[in-house]
Amino acid sequence: MDGLFHPFAFAYFPVCLFLFSQMSYTFCERLSMSNIQKKILERLEASSLKAFTSRDFMDLGNYKLVSKALETLTNDGTLRRARRGIYYLHKIHPVLGIEEMPSIDDIAHAIARQFNWTITPSGNYVLNMLGLSTQVPQQFVYISSGPYNTFDVFGCTIIFKHSASKDICGLSNNNRLVIQAIKELGKGGVSDKDRARFSAFLSKTDKEEIRNGMKITVWINQEMRRILSVSNCKTEARGQGGPL
Repeated sequence: MDGLFHPFAFAYFPVCLFLFSQMSYTFCERLSMSNIQKKILERLEASSLKAFTSRDFMDLGNYKLVSKALETLTNDGTLRRARRGIYYLHKIHPVLGIEEMPSIDDIAHAIARQFNWTITPSGNYVLNMLGLSTQVPQQFVYISSGPYNTFDVFGCTIIFKHSASKDICGLSNNNRLVIQAIKELGKGGVSDKDRARFSAFLSKTDKEEIRNGMKITVWINQEMRRILSVSNCKTEARGQGGPL
């Protein structure tokens, strides 16, 4: 019995306590990470997110746990990496039998969410998106509320160019797209056919925003108001605010 109270026995007590606390912490961390993984997959199934970063799930846990959960899901083949820090759900198309990849636009918006930027396609890319050009861009250029930056993804280059806040902030996404298309077409380069297409693209809410006034370049604002004067029942019926 005296051996139980040997002075050296007390020396091991702090060590044992430390090891026990570490084991408990590791168990709780693994349990928490497993729970986060489950919630990430549930959110992805219920949302339209095609590409995402850890920032999209920071409400589920701290950065370390969320990043570890994404890494684990990637290692087991549930997720794929588009590039470092950007992920997408691994899915096979039921008919074509090929992997369903996120679009460049999906990835660009995932990057924008990660850095809290507001972005809008510009240049020939936005004309292609709105059906005003069939030319496939080699570079995907966005104006951004953030700094100039470039990212290479899937063999393509995404370029973010800083722009004045009046061009992208406080406006609906559809109006931002049309403004960039008008800029690319240039002053005097917008045809009645283009205006009819824009009218079909914009929703009633978008058009109300134009009526209420926008703090943008004068000649572009005039072009936006000309869109409102387009009288075409078919285009009005189609004006649901989505791709043409």
